[in-house]
Amino acid sequence: MINIIEETIKPYNGVGCIKLGMTLPQIRAMLKENKTPFNQTVNPNKGCTPEVPWTFIKIFDSITMCFAKDILFSIVVEGKYKGKTAHGLYIGMKMSEAEQLDPTIEYNDEDEDFISKEGYWINDEIESGLICAITIFLPELDSEDFFKYEWVDKYVNRSIAE
Repeated sequence: MINIIEETIKPYNGVGCIKLGMTLPQIRAMLKENKTPFNQTVNPNKGCTPEVPWTFIKIFDSITMCFAKDILFSIVVEGKYKGKTAHGLYIGMKMSEAEQLDPTIEYNDEDEDFISKEGYWINDEIESGLICAITIFLPELDSEDFFKYEWVDKYVNRSIAE
């Protein structure tokens, strides 16, 4: 079984052996080979333009991987995840402490979360002020063109080459 629950959270890269830009078949094969249980769901994104289904794989109730056109574009760590970012941020940390460790963190009114210029998003519990989720993603996710999905080819071609 893969034990990545304590791996460093690396923006624009991944966590442990799970790397952003990997394909859905690569991730599924790795999880099955290591006898790691997972749940897979699909959001068909009906009514979106274009209608590109997103696939989600969740492991250990702590890591959710998000795929578009079978390419891993986002990883959300939450729950009992024990790993930290390079700045030392972790699930359960006080948001006020996180802001001291990473001075690039700013509140995003539109999405009601925090954004770091280092390449990750943070969600916190309003009542406790504790970090409840950290999201890392491909750099293309921050682009206005993300939903055109032209970035997918770059990662498909990289996976074929490997």
